[in-house]
Amino acid sequence: MRVDLKIDDPVMAIMGPESKVGWGPFQFPEIGNLPDGRLTMRYHLGQDIAEEYGKEKGWLVSDDNGDSWREALDAEMPQLKGLFGTKLPNGKYLRVITPKNCPVDKDFIKSFPNRARARDGWTLPAEDIPKDLFPMSWQYGIYDPVTGEDEIYFCDLDFPGMTVRLLDSGALVRPFPYDNLCVAPDGTLWQATYCWGRNPENLGHTSPYFACYFFQSTDNGRSFKLKSWIQYLPDTNDFPDAFICEGFCEPYLSFLPDGSMVTLIRTGIFAPCYIAHSYDGGNTWTKPEKFDRIGVFPQILTLDCGVTLASYGRPGVFVRATDDPHGKEWDAPVEILPYIDKKLWIWGMDSCSYTGLTALDERTAILAYSDFSIIDEEGKKRKCLMTRKIHIG
Repeated sequence: MRVDLKIDDPVMAIMGPESKVGWGPFQFPEIGNLPDGRLTMRYHLGQDIAEEYGKEKGWLVSDDNGDSWREALDAEMPQLKGLFGTKLPNGKYLRVITPKNCPVDKDFIKSFPNRARARDGWTLPAEDIPKDLFPMSWQYGIYDPVTGEDEIYFCDLDFPGMTVRLLDSGALVRPFPYDNLCVAPDGTLWQATYCWGRNPENLGHTSPYFACYFFQSTDNGRSFKLKSWIQYLPDTNDFPDAFICEGFCEPYLSFLPDGSMVTLIRTGIFAPCYIAHSYDGGNTWTKPEKFDRIGVFPQILTLDCGVTLASYGRPGVFVRATDDPHGKEWDAPVEILPYIDKKLWIWGMDSCSYTGLTALDERTAILAYSDFSIIDEEGKKRKCLMTRKIHIG
């Protein structure tokens, strides 16, 4: 089996600042389709830290199917933000709202005996947080393209074992899910997310590793109920550095042509990404299997021709394809940006390797990614956002 892929030359969407500006600005591109046929891209402007949550992002628009890009106009922004979400069966668009952090006194942590250490702070059981601080739920925006009405609301959330981060800087990270919403063939809505979580069945101690959680909504996102989870259990036989991975995180959830569910999952930098399948409507998952040797922010897209694409990276950027309707057999990775050996790689030297992937037609997709090695007229390396079209032969 081999899918015939033709990948066009890169198109620069925007040239950003010098690469030495640091990690975060002009990174993490997300790409989407507008109802009128245009494309839009959203990207990060600030540093890659929790203190930046809820702040404005950069926006680009393509009026010619990705052949060129321009910065979005102020007048376009309300509509662009509203439409940059998942189209629901009722024609409205649903998107995740990332809230700003909630500042608290640094002594706040002392009142939580069940806290667990986590990177730049602590995790706290959600049920221990005072209820008057903020709603212990997720916030969404739902946009009606016919009326232009944009409603912001908190969903009714059933999430046993949820945790909340308390940063060392003295702020609570208000709950929000990973930005992966998808509509199932039966019209229900699914939300995948991850956190330093607990076993939802016994609410045990918080894991030192990330775990993935999968939720279903039967009312167009007004409520979400936890259906299943995938916990990370280090296996050094499978990967020698398993104990120093991040855990299972950044899950991308999709539905394959055979109707089954698939998720691609990150475990870290220079660490494998994994694939798992569900054949019972998201109630249980197969044991995750290694998909490739790397894979941050993996994306999955099934085109109408039946071919499924995956994109991921760090270091480098790669695309894989399959025409297997069950998503079990995949072709070898195609290099977009090269893999760099761990001994030679310097943090952030080539790309953030986050990718965006969306369909242009039944046999064509467009990939968005960052490239930090573009040389400007003065000979300086600049952080640029790029796109490439992928054609199925």
